[in-house]
Amino acid sequence: MGWKGLERDKLDYILTDLLPVELSELFSFRPFYDFLMQKEQQKKLHQLAESLKTVQTKATGVMFQGAWATVPFKYNILKGNDSLREMSIIQPLAALNIYFFMECYQKDILNFLDKHHCFSIRYHKKSSDLYYKSRSKKAIQYFSLDVRRRIGKAAVQQTGNFFKIAMFESINSFADSRIWRMSNFEYRYYAQMDYKSCFDSIYSHVYKWIIERNVIDSKDAKNSNLFITIDRILQNINGRQSNGLVVGPEFSRMIAEVMLQQVDTEVKLFLLGQGMEHGRNYRVFRYVDDIFVFADSQENINRIIKAFQIIGNHYLLHLNELKLTTGLTPPLPKRWLERTRILADKVDGFFQKISKHEYDKLPDEEKHLIKSDYFPVDRIKDEFITLMNDFQDNRRTIVSFLLSALLNNISKVKDGFRLFANEKANKALLLIDLAFFMYAFSPTFDSTRKLISMISYVNDEVNFIQENSKENDRLKNVIQRYSFIFQRGNLPDITDWLPFFAEYHISLDAFTETEIIKKAEADNNPITWANLLLYSKYYQPFFEKIKTKVDMIIDREVSKLSSDEYMMQTEFWYILVYHNCPYISSNTISKINDVISSIHTQARAQMSNGNTIHTGTATDLICDFLCQQSSVGNKPLESFYDWNENRSISQQITYRTFQRTIFKKYRNNRNNLFTSID
Repeated sequence: MGWKGLERDKLDYILTDLLPVELSELFSFRPFYDFLMQKEQQKKLHQLAESLKTVQTKATGVMFQGAWATVPFKYNILKGNDSLREMSIIQPLAALNIYFFMECYQKDILNFLDKHHCFSIRYHKKSSDLYYKSRSKKAIQYFSLDVRRRIGKAAVQQTGNFFKIAMFESINSFADSRIWRMSNFEYRYYAQMDYKSCFDSIYSHVYKWIIERNVIDSKDAKNSNLFITIDRILQNINGRQSNGLVVGPEFSRMIAEVMLQQVDTEVKLFLLGQGMEHGRNYRVFRYVDDIFVFADSQENINRIIKAFQIIGNHYLLHLNELKLTTGLTPPLPKRWLERTRILADKVDGFFQKISKHEYDKLPDEEKHLIKSDYFPVDRIKDEFITLMNDFQDNRRTIVSFLLSALLNNISKVKDGFRLFANEKANKALLLIDLAFFMYAFSPTFDSTRKLISMISYVNDEVNFIQENSKENDRLKNVIQRYSFIFQRGNLPDITDWLPFFAEYHISLDAFTETEIIKKAEADNNPITWANLLLYSKYYQPFFEKIKTKVDMIIDREVSKLSSDEYMMQTEFWYILVYHNCPYISSNTISKINDVISSIHTQARAQMSNGNTIHTGTATDLICDFLCQQSSVGNKPLESFYDWNENRSISQQITYRTFQRTIFKKYRNNRNNLFTSID
């Protein structure tokens, strides 16, 4: 039994590994993927891939040079408590560039990672599975047919699941493993460290240095050599910048792993030269840029740290001295964890612990998960505030942990449980208020999704979505009580609230809306403006105001574009987001179409030039996608940005939140921590 229509395809890499998790639900590569899966486009992709592979085999072949370069869209999300992490959305041409790169070099990369993973506990291996699936205990789980029809390829998008991840998919699973526990028994001394701003520090040219380290003169290496091509690809997808990897795509983790494994290999050889044998005198485990060290003496711990400093510096990677910790094994668990677990147990106490088999035997009036008892919500809020004050640096993690405790219980409705008995709305609003109270201390992107998911699950029993109903008003009151979150929050972290509010017929107060607009003007994020435009439709005068404002912004940004390398200009992102927008003026649409037409003309000229035929063909495919029209001459509402308002944004977010948990194998963890790049 499998997912009909969800068999693995090489093109799936565009869906699974090339977009960041922290991205508004309404922006997607999925319609572009569907377009590329059509027979005519498949033929072009195949011919282009075969042509590139021919270039790869030639001694003088130069891969992916010239007009492949594009500028990603960069935005900031919350990292930790107050700092920000820059994320990147790569352009469609960059996605094709990576796809063809993987077509040509997948075997080389996987062979390298398999050969050099001496310390790595998170590296990519080829997956032999025909279908996307997850294993829960001994059972293979697939999603239900109705969900598959409703969500489609969202089942695999942004999962980072094209390749198999070995050995561990999370640091949590490593810390719970036998390997971790036995290392604490076998070795007396311990250290933990990481690289400072790892992805930002990786210099694309250092991949060429790997050739020299492997005793090959880089000057004599083929221009199509893997490491030379990696250098070129990283610059192509990042606006020709050689400093830093784009942060967000799983692809970047894979490419970073190539560099980090090279450092590991050299560290191991360096230590062997000092008479230290891995597995006897010490053990090192590296999860991306987090390094865990066990050794038989403090002297050897110091030698290992020194080795990582020396070798890392050769590749411009520097250890973060502020996060370097050493001590005796076993290392103490983080002080916040036990107290957070105690509070999570109290949250769990709101729910009955019962198997589905036992639940089905109950009388109908007793079939509900949430207890009828009094909920000491105020007491839990007080204890939570104490946690926030005592562990200021861990606020994000504590909030994520406790929201997961709530969501894991509420989400059992998908397994056939009912949440409420009597007084549904009262109990539901108590839980939602408690979740908002916690969320207010750290309104990150993943916590936003958890809270939206909770409301969506609860809505199946308490109809909050019905406009002007009593329940809708009460939910609106709770949300307006916490309006300061939306006034102060980082917009990319809270952006999916805007289409959610539109779906649930919830409006914010005028002051909060003004503050959001101010932030949107400062960010100049086309996706945020699109979400705000959809939100504004609840009130026609406000909608007209925002529509006029957005139209002026698009006109301004598109007018800045010059005919010299359109995709190397940040303003091109307004073309990608708004080319099919049904709410902007005909004059602005005309300007957008003129830019697309100009790119199309340039692409077809490149297709007749032997030096640019590959990038011309790829760009031509993108223009064909942007120019799609229905039988009545309209552009499809589903494109890179989904203007089709027929889908439930809350259900999509809820499904995706559950789906990511499934694929990351966190589902059976009692209180999982959901993270991405951090």
